[in-house]
Amino acid sequence: MALLETEGLSKSFAGVPVLSGVDFAAEAGEVHALVGANGAGKSTFLNIVSGSLAPSAGVIRLAGAAVRFATPQQAHRAGVSIVHQEFSLAPLLDVATNVFLGREPRTRLGLVDRARMRHDAAALLDTHGFRLDPDAPVAGLSVAEQQLVEIARALSFEAQVLILDEPTAALSPPEQQRLFAVIERLKAVGVAILYVSHRLDEVFRIADRVTVLRNGIRVATRRVADLDHAGLVSLMLGEAAAAAAPPPRAPPGSVRLAATYRAGEATSSIVVRAGEIVGLAGFVGAGRTHLARALAGRARSNEIEMTIDGKAVDRRSAGAALRHGVVYVTEDRKRDGLFVPLGVLANTTAGALDRVSRFGLLQAGREQKLGGDMLARLRLAAPSLAAPVNHLSGGNQQKAVFARALLAEPRVLICDEPTRGVDVGAKAQIHDLLVELAGRGLAVLVVSSEFAELLAVADRILVMRDRAVVAAFARGTVDEPTLFRAASGDPAVLAAARPGLPP
Repeated sequence: MALLETEGLSKSFAGVPVLSGVDFAAEAGEVHALVGANGAGKSTFLNIVSGSLAPSAGVIRLAGAAVRFATPQQAHRAGVSIVHQEFSLAPLLDVATNVFLGREPRTRLGLVDRARMRHDAAALLDTHGFRLDPDAPVAGLSVAEQQLVEIARALSFEAQVLILDEPTAALSPPEQQRLFAVIERLKAVGVAILYVSHRLDEVFRIADRVTVLRNGIRVATRRVADLDHAGLVSLMLGEAAAAAAPPPRAPPGSVRLAATYRAGEATSSIVVRAGEIVGLAGFVGAGRTHLARALAGRARSNEIEMTIDGKAVDRRSAGAALRHGVVYVTEDRKRDGLFVPLGVLANTTAGALDRVSRFGLLQAGREQKLGGDMLARLRLAAPSLAAPVNHLSGGNQQKAVFARALLAEPRVLICDEPTRGVDVGAKAQIHDLLVELAGRGLAVLVVSSEFAELLAVADRILVMRDRAVVAAFARGTVDEPTLFRAASGDPAVLAAARPGLPP
């Protein structure tokens, strides 16, 4: 008997079906992956089975008994817990309070028992190998650490069914391995794990079975052992995934961005030439995002001296960097990259208001032309340009962020995790876009936790560790295992890789 089962699960919004007759079953003690392109209906399915949405039709069964959750709290009490891709933490509260928020232990007088809550949180974190301070304010944690708090909170419910939505998107490889170890322990005690990820290597690494959704319909459920990568992608996209040859790359031009970065006793040199893509690799905490934000004027740092085309750059603010042609695409589009209440077009043109205004007044025709042309170039799919940007899939939201960056007419484009949380089709389009932009003479710096992504797009890859560049590799001279070893500090690899300026 399936532990979690749905039959004919459907959901429509304003008469438009987004989920149609989905039959699904997850067994106790298995990892069941749910995959599909952005907009396939995965999030809607998860929100229904975890109590955030009511289905339009269909039945949910838990251990054979029909259930209907009106709230996530009802789902929690029934044994269904979810870790969402987007964080839902209270940033001003500490880790322990976030883990037990809404169900804090109480004293006999009805007051919050802080000592017991801290003790229970510390025990939970220690059990699962999460190196977090229960007293630390969540606002001061890194993205990866905040993800671990989300996972710890879900585990605290003693769930029979644990739903993980893109749980490794912000985790370093060692943290991913700890999460996989937690999943193995939960499997061993009979928990059903519903695992959603765009990282298909993870599906093949930990899942027993996989269900594929496409356009709101279940198209297949297979044993992972019976599939390969190409076959799974074909099921997701509805066609064989033929990899198009990337556009030919011209030799890079003169030095566009040159920076000297001092961290403690280490001094690193970073150079990106016009027409070149440089990848920045490393594990979470290596300092990649801090460096990228500092180069773009998003983080104050006296450790960096930087020039653009040989001229010193004022990095006191993002606006100052922007005037030098330095544009930054954030790793967290929901928090830092989008104006969520606004529509697609308004988000796209927000960084180019001077180009769509006259005498301080917005010219609707200019905005429609400029923004519409850019969105068409990026093949953004939306019901209309006025549609709220938060109604788009993750891949299309990311395209809107890129559209705004490109309308700012950058000379240096800094992309932090440019394909985080997007499907394989959108990822390929973004990779093609980065290569195209370099071909037009932009200097592109890409920060990514996915080494395969950097190998696919970068002309050179710099590896960071402990806030310093420790290795540099030219395109075609390195593979994933070597990058992993360099980021881990393997002396043999570091001795053979020359950090610093390119030849």
